[in-house]
Amino acid sequence: MAEKTTNPVQQNPEELTTLGQPNDSTEFLLPATSKKKLRIAEEGHEYKTYLTKKFLERKPWKAPDPFQVLSHIPGSVIEIFVKNGQKVKKGDKLMIYEAMKMMNIVSAPMDGTIKEVNAKVGETLPKGALLVTFRKPAKK
Repeated sequence: MAEKTTNPVQQNPEELTTLGQPNDSTEFLLPATSKKKLRIAEEGHEYKTYLTKKFLERKPWKAPDPFQVLSHIPGSVIEIFVKNGQKVKKGDKLMIYEAMKMMNIVSAPMDGTIKEVNAKVGETLPKGALLVTFRKPAKK
């Protein structure tokens, strides 16, 4: 007859916080007292590790807003083809954005109405800068 073994994670469940959705074989656990240690329990075996400073100080992920057009690289606005309140179709030219000595055409990602043009001609922008905002469609 097989000897019954005790899972070390089940001994003190009040001291642990589960990360994510555990499955049948793996659980990721953070001790409630410290956010720097990580315990991983897999099929009855327990592993301990420390979280790095870079991981602990990371910027939380935020879902992108589909009604905003952002710059993907640092660059300058060369020309703008749209105005506030203008209706555009998917693929229409919004502006020309120069980055790394290349002229990039920024196109409309959807059909809609321009709520606001947030950039100006000649402006130098960083990565992630808001270029154009679309109006959210009215709920039906």
